[in-house]
Amino acid sequence: MDLFLIAIVLLYFAFGIYSLFIHPEEAEQQLALPAWLRVRQIGQLKQVVAELILVILFVLFLRVVLQSFEESGSDMSWGRIATIMLLPVSTALLALALRLVELHPKPRRSAAPNSNSREVQKPLPKE
Repeated sequence: MDLFLIAIVLLYFAFGIYSLFIHPEEAEQQLALPAWLRVRQIGQLKQVVAELILVILFVLFLRVVLQSFEESGSDMSWGRIATIMLLPVSTALLALALRLVELHPKPRRSAAPNSNSREVQKPLPKE
């Protein structure tokens, strides 16, 4: 599964490099890419690669946990539990750091219009 994820991200990365650096003047309609493959900034590519690393670390954690349960059964020592928990804690810290850095800020979605951005309506001129 992690190889499939890596392949998808490498495909996305290749299209992004192509559209940003190799042929930036080519129109998006000419490339006929779906909306999720369109890259407008290099920050998008960095964000995707960083998110891929997080997903791979999570899959690796699941693999390590399943292998340790298979080897030892239900007998787990505190040292072994601490060793297993090292990977998810470090992954969570990496995800938090990625969130704080915001390589490519995503647009904010708001349900209601902002009350501070009210437009002042001018009265219509009298004829």
